[in-house]
Amino acid sequence: MARPNITVLVDDQSFVIPFTESGSLTRAGMISHQGLLHAMGTTAEYKTGLMQINSVSDWLGRLNSTETLPAFNGTTLPYSNNDQANSSLVTKITELPFWHEAGSNGYSGGILATAGNVFAGGTYGRWPLGPTGNWKDEWWSAHNYLQYGGVLIVGATGSIEYTNMTSSSNPLTDKQVPLDLVFANTGDSDPISFASDLASTRQDCIAILPADGTVANSSMPSGYNADEFNVVVHGWKKHLDVSRGIREDALDDLITTSCAADVAGCMSRTDTIKDPWWSPAGFKRGQILGVVRMHENPSDGQMDVMYDAKINPIVTFPGEGTVLFGDKTLAASSSTLSRINVSRLFIFLKKTVGAAARDKLFELNDSETRLSFINAVSPLMQTVRSRRGIYEYRIVCDESNNTPDIIDSNQFVADIYVKPTKSINFIRVRFTNKNTSDQLS
Repeated sequence: MARPNITVLVDDQSFVIPFTESGSLTRAGMISHQGLLHAMGTTAEYKTGLMQINSVSDWLGRLNSTETLPAFNGTTLPYSNNDQANSSLVTKITELPFWHEAGSNGYSGGILATAGNVFAGGTYGRWPLGPTGNWKDEWWSAHNYLQYGGVLIVGATGSIEYTNMTSSSNPLTDKQVPLDLVFANTGDSDPISFASDLASTRQDCIAILPADGTVANSSMPSGYNADEFNVVVHGWKKHLDVSRGIREDALDDLITTSCAADVAGCMSRTDTIKDPWWSPAGFKRGQILGVVRMHENPSDGQMDVMYDAKINPIVTFPGEGTVLFGDKTLAASSSTLSRINVSRLFIFLKKTVGAAARDKLFELNDSETRLSFINAVSPLMQTVRSRRGIYEYRIVCDESNNTPDIIDSNQFVADIYVKPTKSINFIRVRFTNKNTSDQLS
């Protein structure tokens, strides 16, 4: 018989919170069609089809939540305990949120070691070993965006049939849900078309979409809209998992994720340290966080091909980091709206000037009301100008554009002319060789 002894076990369900940037008020939308809300949401979020996450710590905390999964609510799951022995069902079982088998194949090992907990107020967290199942790519995209300090709104159908997303069933189409950005969480056609259509329809946010192909043959993704509300980026980063380390039993357990979420994060960062009308690209505002290495790093020639095709490359520069190295939208090249900063400037102006215009609804269309509108909007425009968003502006709101016919039709017209500032995409530095005797003046 063994001697008397004491065994102390430590069940480590913690995750290391990665470096995150300071909080931002920028709100990004992400459309889920793989059950992310199903796996991570609360009962209220599940019913509305909207899930708001304010920080990385909040997001990681949901992995260890012991709250019952709203979809099943503690009822019998589709697979019995006996199904553990059937290897063909292992993947299906471990993809079910809130599944925990209390028997010999319990939390500490066995085929259910990556799953969660089905019991309300249970001992174990939902996902003690991190995100698993079909929704893990969506989880990582959300995580990567949150590292930049923004607020994330995940939209789903609010139904257990979460894979049957359509444009009409997407709750993010409701403009009562304020958004500044929206990004596609994978390179699949559904999230790309949903995000692109959402931005083009709402016209109050920018969609960030991942490009197709490798660095050698990059191309536009399917389902995009060619307008100033859409941005395409090329780059997939490899980064650490929630344990922030590489397992000894795996040659490469790095996570590979599209950088679309990170580019949305760069825009959130830009709003925090500057303003929306500054470009999110480059070494000051376009640094990509958490990169162990890029899946592929384009050459100079490949970057030129991408940029000519309106694809913004993500590039690693040795000793300088990984950055967003382009700021084009999909608008026509002849338009100044072909740049992200100009597009976001006009989105900002539409939102803020639109709010000022709401106060004039149902007022009398006379010179006093028109002057009141000018006095309300002028300080806003001057602020944008002083913060280097525009070169010049002019507001016209008088009898010239509020003619008797306009007034009789109960309309109110204001014309605002704007010269937006432009981002620098090409720098030319010229050196001239002079003789020693020449005067430099």
